[in-house]
Parts: sequence; C-alpha cells; structure tokens
Amino acid sequence: MYKVLRGFGETGLPQETINMLIILGFILASIVASVLWYNNRQLKKRLNSSPPSWITDQKQLFNIFETALVYRSKVDLSFYAKSEKRRTIACSIIDVEKSIILEVGTQNGIGKNWIGKEVTGFFHIPTKQSGMVVFYNFNSVITDITSKGSQYKNIHINIPEYIEQSQKREFLRVSPPSRYYDYVNIIPDSKQGMAAGLKFIATNGEYTPGYMGGKDSSIFLADISGGGLALELTHMTAKRASKINLKPGQNFLVLLSLVDTGSRGIIRYLFVSKVRRIFMDPSRGQAQIGLSFEAQFKGYDEDTHKPKWERFTKGGCPEMDDWSYNLYLELYRSGNE
Repeated sequence: MYKVLRGFGETGLPQETINMLIILGFILASIVASVLWYNNRQLKKRLNSSPPSWITDQKQLFNIFETALVYRSKVDLSFYAKSEKRRTIACSIIDVEKSIILEVGTQNGIGKNWIGKEVTGFFHIPTKQSGMVVFYNFNSVITDITSKGSQYKNIHINIPEYIEQSQKREFLRVSPPSRYYDYVNIIPDSKQGMAAGLKFIATNGEYTPGYMGGKDSSIFLADISGGGLALELTHMTAKRASKINLKPGQNFLVLLSLVDTGSRGIIRYLFVSKVRRIFMDPSRGQAQIGLSFEAQFKGYDEDTHKPKWERFTKGGCPEMDDWSYNLYLELYRSGNE
C-alpha cells in the first residue's frame, strides 16, 4: 500500500495527502482485522457452546454427585459387551473424590477387561419438593476395577466433563415388583399368535396363552421403559430350553397386564416387539430376553374392522413412558426402590 501511494506521490500528489492516505489505509486495515477477529471469536463460541441442559461447572458437578452419595442414589451403568449387546448394571455410589467409585455385585461378571470401556450413567437426586426427583445422565470411562470382598467389586470411573439434567423418560428404566403386573408373555408373531393376542385383549385377560417355555415355566418382567422391556424365563426343562430358537431382530408379540398407578385397575396391552438381546442357559432352564416396542394394538378400524397399530419411532411408547415414570415415583415415595 505504501509503495502504491508513493507511486501516486511521484505523479505530483502533496506529501501531506500521501501521509493521510497511508494512515487511513492502516486504520481501515485494522478495522477489517478487528471485525474478522471478533466474528471468528463469536463463531467459536457458538460452535463450542454447551446445551442448556449440560452442567459443566466442576464445583456444581461435584455437589450433585455428593448429594447422590448422601442419598445413596442408584446409578444405572450401561455399556456394550464384546458381543455388542447393551448391558445395564445397577450400582451404588460409595465415594466421590478424584474419581467416582461405584459398588456392584460380583455376579454381574465385571472384570479387569472392562477397564477403558466407555459407559453411560443414569441417576437421580431428590428435590426440595416432596416426592419429586431430578434425573441426570453422563458419559465416562472405566479407569479401574477393584475387589471388595468376595461379593462386591468397585468400578472406578473418571469424573465426567459434564452431566446432563434431563426428564427424558427414555433414560428411565424400572424393575416393577410383581404386585404391579398381573401377566406378561411373549408369543410368536404369526397368524395363530396374532389370533391369541387379540383374544387376550378381547376377553380382558380371561384368556391367556401359555408360555413358550412349557407348562411349568414362568416369565417375569425384569424391567421396562418407554422403549422396551426385559423378560426372564425360568423353570424350563433343558430339552424345551434347547429347542427355543431366538435371534436378535426377530419379531414377537408381547402381552401385558399392568396395574395402573392411578385408579384404572389392570390395563391390558398388546405390542409387536423386536428381540434386541438374548441369553440362553438351557442347563438351568433360564433365558433373558430384551425386546423393543415396535407397534401397539389400538383397537379396530371402524370401516375395515381390521386391527389398528400405532408404529413407534425412536421416542418409544408414550403410555409405557408414563407408566414407568409414575411407577418410579411411587416406588420412590414408598422407599421401595
């Protein structure tokens, strides 16, 4: 710029004019640089800004974990095994200092090979309003596994960079006591199975199909959320258990008789579900099955008289969201978590 302006000077411009133009040129360049720097800084802020539900302040974060420790809040720790089947383990917070230490039973099969695995945690703490809780979730990494006697192990995880406050019920999974459900079963998604499922609804539960594990077997509702449920099959003969052929991705019908947490008594549900995980133990006559809700029976079409189905997206089933959430609060109030 200086050389250009000097070139003008050689054509006869006064020296004062040239100096003024040089100063104005530098001022303009400074303004442009300042504007670019500011815009870049604001852009970085937008790109690096945290969602409003995130808590990143370390002091506040520690206070929340310490409150969870005082109230002995349960932490549901989820991670993937080598088979890529998602597992959720119930833990208890026993210390919060340089890391978070969780206590878990040895029967869960946790070992040193879990060190380095990424995990997602979900927990809650009570609020000042009686009977209400605030839910939190976080992501972290297992840094160590230590033994605590023969029955328990300690899982050490990093203090997370942030925790997220959320009332999103897809995080909420409860294990209902048997008094909160009257009947649960899975049957094949076939023509005969569909007829049996619709009869179960039409008779208001008076007709109940038998269990796939045989007449002496039982099915228990291990846990449930808006997204799906986990079932435990027991008391099967080894021969019957070995013949059960379940694979992830298969569709099954789920029949439920749930006790309403309000005043509606027992409510019957019929779902199309998809097998997400399966663990069979024929020698002990047991199986654990995880299923996701895919569609819900919603009555019959007035014109065609055919069954109507409500298909679910990633949000899951709203009715099961509400039922699980209300049950969770009821168990919390009664101290039976």
